[in-house]
Amino acid sequence: MAGGALKYRHLSRSSSHRQALLRNLVTSLFTHESIKTTWPKAKEAQRLAEKLITLGKKNTSATRRRAQQIFYQPLEHINNLFTTLRQRYLNRPGGYTRVLRIEPLNKHYDQAPSAILELVDGPKDMRFHMTAKTLVRERATEEGVRELTAKNVGKVTRYREGGMEELEKEVRRMEMRVADEGARERARWNVDERPREGWKKERLGRLRQKT
Repeated sequence: MAGGALKYRHLSRSSSHRQALLRNLVTSLFTHESIKTTWPKAKEAQRLAEKLITLGKKNTSATRRRAQQIFYQPLEHINNLFTTLRQRYLNRPGGYTRVLRIEPLNKHYDQAPSAILELVDGPKDMRFHMTAKTLVRERATEEGVRELTAKNVGKVTRYREGGMEELEKEVRRMEMRVADEGARERARWNVDERPREGWKKERLGRLRQKT
């Protein structure tokens, strides 16, 4: 109907090609837990991924048959969907995936808006890692943790199993990495300064001999 609301994005493809594209994107998402694609494709694939996880939470024979029709490699992903992911999102009412805008993937061509599509509360949850990184930086300051950061901590740990323990573990890991990088940087500068100091002493000795 002219002037009606857009129900879905056609993605400049036929119906069969569009469905094949989305099935491929969702299969890659459940394989790697995070994928990069264009913004419109990410938003459409997100809808299908959310439906799949809802099917996994119901865990009936009908939902298993429906999920097998969507995955390109059902034998590799059905067990993961109905066991690992079902347990991960059992208490979460919704919002199983997240779309994050990034710089265009094809900078030299069409500059199409790009995005990251990821499964939340997983090992590649970008917001979880960014929150841990922010905690490391703010805890090292005199002001301490800001109110906004405290709210983000609650968001990323609310439905995550052992959320606070996992976050603190990630914070400690990042703090150790920062300390190691600082030690290596100081050692590099000390090594660079030694030849300069020796060269300065040698030159000063030569000048004294001439005088």
